[in-house]
Amino acid sequence: MNIIQANKFYYLRGGAEKYMLDLSDWLTKNGNRAIPFAMQHQSNLKTIYSDYFPTSISTTPSIGVSGLRTVGRMMYSLQARRKMATLINDTGADLCHVHNIYTQLSPSILDTLTDQKVPTVMTVHDHHLVSPSYNVWAKGCGPDFKDYGVLKATISKFHKDSFAASFAQALTYKFHKILDIYNKNINTFITPSKYMKNQMVKAGFDKGKIVVNNYGMDTAHMNPSFSHDGYFLFVGRLNIEKGIETIIKLAEITPDIKYKIVGRGVDMDYLHELADGLDNIEFLGFRTGDALAKLYKGACAVLLPSYVHEVFPLVLLEAMAYGKPVIASDVGGIPEIVNDRLTGFIAHPTDIRAWVEAVLRLYHDSDFHKEMSKNARLRIEKDFNIKDHYRRLMDTYSMAQR
Repeated sequence: MNIIQANKFYYLRGGAEKYMLDLSDWLTKNGNRAIPFAMQHQSNLKTIYSDYFPTSISTTPSIGVSGLRTVGRMMYSLQARRKMATLINDTGADLCHVHNIYTQLSPSILDTLTDQKVPTVMTVHDHHLVSPSYNVWAKGCGPDFKDYGVLKATISKFHKDSFAASFAQALTYKFHKILDIYNKNINTFITPSKYMKNQMVKAGFDKGKIVVNNYGMDTAHMNPSFSHDGYFLFVGRLNIEKGIETIIKLAEITPDIKYKIVGRGVDMDYLHELADGLDNIEFLGFRTGDALAKLYKGACAVLLPSYVHEVFPLVLLEAMAYGKPVIASDVGGIPEIVNDRLTGFIAHPTDIRAWVEAVLRLYHDSDFHKEMSKNARLRIEKDFNIKDHYRRLMDTYSMAQR
């Protein structure tokens, strides 16, 4: 099959991009042609399809002609629609798999796909189909923007702490909701968790068009380690919503235990300041490949104290594939991954006492740690195998083409 993989970025930027790139590689290895469609960007991977990509736009908040142009692109990009039509005609696309197209591409491409009679499926990686914000705060951690009107959302500065950016985001969300452009043009929505399917049904999406397909891991080359080197690990974006402040509190309360933080993000400077003077916490920057694998293997456990409802975080699957228990927030799709007190611990993100107890138990009880480590790896092999994930995905592709 010739399958378009549509995502706003074509380089490793976050979880959605990692999934899309891994899927593209797998499709190619299995005799299909994975055809990327993204925004032009200096970090994009090299591809023969780059001429089909719409031009780059800046999403930095601004007022004026540039800002109006960005809002127009967010709402409905005629250029992206034309480029998609040309790509379909030149490649003979059989199907399109949509990932994150908000802002940089816009859902205008969905109208083109429908006009050209190309079956379309969409993996829902975040909350933007049900909320103007990409993230939904957990109870007690932040406000819920789902039902905010444009004015209230603008005043809240929920997006990039900017009136202009929040106005553009809220207005675009309302516009697309009125058009019902996603529901009308997508054949099948794929949610990685039951949690996200329920959120979409509550928001008015057709239940019959939504299938749950948990992400999977290819464990063939992920050799687990059931021992550790005495530190706890965080891997992800250094943004407030990831709950890294909770890890800093843990470091203050348990000064004899080390914590390593991997990643970059918009709140990096603030978090470095907050952790200043703590000798047991180390910020390592961005890591991938063998360097990241080594950090996973040496960890006692991986921490994810998110303040927002995570859809289905890949980092937990990676950690467990390397034989690591996880301590994570009881939010979103996380309880569908972590068996509490069997493969890890789940707790409310602000319940610092529960986090301290989990850290100390895993750090000091070696037998318990080893048992939980083996359970974590077994859980991935049994319930989140990449082969099962791809088999279900190909079934979804076939259904969309009928």
